[in-house]
Amino acid sequence: MSYKIRQLFIKDKSDAYREFAKIGATAPGAKIMSDKFVNIAIKINNVDNKAANILKQEMLARDGDVVTSRDTLDSPHEKSDVIIFGTIKNVRSLAEKIRIQPFGLKALSHELEDFLDNLEKFQKENSLKIGTKNFNLKKEVAIMGILNVTPDSFFDGGKYFNLKKAYARTDEIVSEGAHIIDVGGMSTRPGSQPVSVAEEIERVIPAISYIKKNHDILISIDSYRSEVVREALKAGADIINDISGLVLDDNMKKVAADSKAGLVLMHMKGTPLDMQENPVYDDVIQEIYDFFKVQTDMAVKNGIRPENIIIDPGLGFGKNLEDNFIIIKKLADFKSLGYPILIGASRKSFTGALSGLLPQERLENSIAVAVMCVLNGANLIRVHDVKETVRAMNLVKAIQNA
Repeated sequence: MSYKIRQLFIKDKSDAYREFAKIGATAPGAKIMSDKFVNIAIKINNVDNKAANILKQEMLARDGDVVTSRDTLDSPHEKSDVIIFGTIKNVRSLAEKIRIQPFGLKALSHELEDFLDNLEKFQKENSLKIGTKNFNLKKEVAIMGILNVTPDSFFDGGKYFNLKKAYARTDEIVSEGAHIIDVGGMSTRPGSQPVSVAEEIERVIPAISYIKKNHDILISIDSYRSEVVREALKAGADIINDISGLVLDDNMKKVAADSKAGLVLMHMKGTPLDMQENPVYDDVIQEIYDFFKVQTDMAVKNGIRPENIIIDPGLGFGKNLEDNFIIIKKLADFKSLGYPILIGASRKSFTGALSGLLPQERLENSIAVAVMCVLNGANLIRVHDVKETVRAMNLVKAIQNA
């Protein structure tokens, strides 16, 4: 007798459920088995070595495991990192069991439960509301079209500095299917110098006013300065796109909290002036993850609604070529923070680095990066080339939801 054997690549519980249903499993049975089937790997830093050994024993008893350092045995009074591996159900059981254990495990129990609740909540909701617009993140990618009203941006600098041309580009972005227009009045390309606050305001307000008057589309203000953002919000902006992630202007927290606007927190190592001067990370994913955890917690404590927060790992902002590639490959690691993910890779230098392409030659590479990022968990894509990206994203989502 000849059997047909193939490996199943099951990405999540819904995938597992569909495969189990195909072979005739009952609906309740398929749900139970899908909960058991899909594993999760969770990294935890600075665990007491004695606690790490307890975690390993408890997970082994639950058909899971914990990867530990050899130091957990050799240096029982020190701390190390661990990786817990098992199903969400097993990890929840672990969290319940260690609630009465010593060596910091009681506190870890509560943090694990909060982590899993946060993860499952975001996966279940799969939605984003900004202003009057609602996005079904399972079915669509939100496209943010770039409108740089600057004379010196790296790709389109000067092209839309003239207001008539900026207005015409606005109409074009809307017609090409964007969901958001991101208005920037100061270049943040590597090595760029800031302009005065007054000049930045003078550049962006006419564009925002035009968009608000003529189009039913969300408006984002690309600025890290609270004075600029405050005026932009008055003119009709719906989203604050802060490339510094609330680092460079302490007043931004209050402006964001008072406005109830959407808030993009981006990671940037350094400032636009020096960010590409040999940026170095011990672990680029861990450092960005830790940054987002600190900044999002701080934002919420300062009155910013969690549902208004979007995170952006900042491709090209204080990262070398390998860092950017790793971030794209490991983008899903940031999903457990529980916030939608925005990616801005459009025409950036790393997209053309392998072939030495100039900005005007990087369209195909930019779309390739956008596709990879959406497959790995991105929900919003910031681009210069709206029409082409919209078409690509519509196809990606159709395939994902097949």
